[in-house]
Formats: sequence, structure tokens, C-alpha cells
Amino acid sequence: MDSPAGQLQRAREQARSRLGDGYAQDLIDQDTLDERLEAVERAATVAEIDAIVADLRPVETTALVPASAAVAVSGPPARMRVLFSSIDRTGAWHVSPRTHVRVVFGNATIDLRQAVLPGGPIELDVNVVFGNLDIIIPPGWQLDNDCGAILGSVEQLSGPPPPGQPRQVLRLRGRVIFSSLTIHERLPGENAWGARKRRKREHKALAERSARALPAGDD
Repeated sequence: MDSPAGQLQRAREQARSRLGDGYAQDLIDQDTLDERLEAVERAATVAEIDAIVADLRPVETTALVPASAAVAVSGPPARMRVLFSSIDRTGAWHVSPRTHVRVVFGNATIDLRQAVLPGGPIELDVNVVFGNLDIIIPPGWQLDNDCGAILGSVEQLSGPPPPGQPRQVLRLRGRVIFSSLTIHERLPGENAWGARKRRKREHKALAERSARALPAGDD
């Protein structure tokens, strides 16, 4: 028989899953999700946890987005939803000016290096709950990142900005809860190792140029 502590932990895990499911299906909004997740962590008994999710019944998920589903491109905003699965958008796919990206208990990769871009800024409204989202952009883009994290991480892996005006603007908004969001800067066809080596060379070259630009000291 499980100990009381084990029963409480299992109840928390089931409640988190049910809350993520309800959020993915628009049964609750972002604020309600945040409030209930905090309440689940504070709850001292299984009964308290059950009461928090009593109005959310488990449902079948087979009708939700599978891994091979495409992002809608007909009319803004487009929507990408991932629940208990994974999705990769790579190659020459069409990007909407604005896309709602929702990842719950899943993984998603949005590769914009060879995508067909709209004629202006790209906006991604991001909500990741118990999942991972990787966004890959080419060097030279302007990134406006306003994503917050709750017991999660938001990380940007990029080199120094190149000279001149940015070729494209990418705006990120939203929250990352018990999850990770990573923005990678890579050339087309470049892998993670190659990108790290290139960024190291770029930072070294920038430091050398900065040193040469400093005025010489007096003799």
C-alpha cells in the first residue's frame, strides 16, 4: 500500500496532467491554469487536490493534433497545438504573420531558416506546459523575446549581432510552465555543434575588432 506521501504525490501528478489537458482544450484559460497549478502544489491532502480538478474530466485525445499535422496558414492567427505528442515544422513551410503555439506534455520544433516568410514581423504567442519548444532562426534576425517562465527556462543561443539592419523581426510572447523554450541561431543546414563553433569564432573576432578600436595608451 502506498504511503500517504506517495498517494499525495501521485494525486498531484494526475492533477497536473488533467489541468494541462483542460488548458489544451480551452476548458480553462492561462490565469486559471496558473492559479490551479499553484493550488495543487499547496494542497495538503488528496481530497483538496481532487476538488481543484473536479470540474475537469479526462477526455480522449485522439482527435487532437498528431505529430504530422500542419500549421494552419489560411488566415491569421494560425494555431499549432501539441498534446502528448511532437511536431516539427522544417523546410520551406509557409509562416503566418501570427501563430498561437500551445504545447502541453509534448515537444515542438519550429525551424524558420528556410521557411516562406510573410512580408513583415512574425509573432508567436507561446504557451508551453510540461513540454519543450525549440525555435530555430538564421543569423541576422531581430528577436523581441517577452516570454516568462514559471519553474521553467527560456534560453537564447546566438552570436553577436551582424552589422546592418536586421533582415526579419521575430516577436515572442507567452509563458513557459514546468517546461523549456530555447531559441537557436543557426545557418541553413548547420547543426548544434557547428553553430557553437561558429558563435565562438564570431565572439572572438568581435573581441579582436573591439581591442583594435581602442585608443593606444600613452608611452
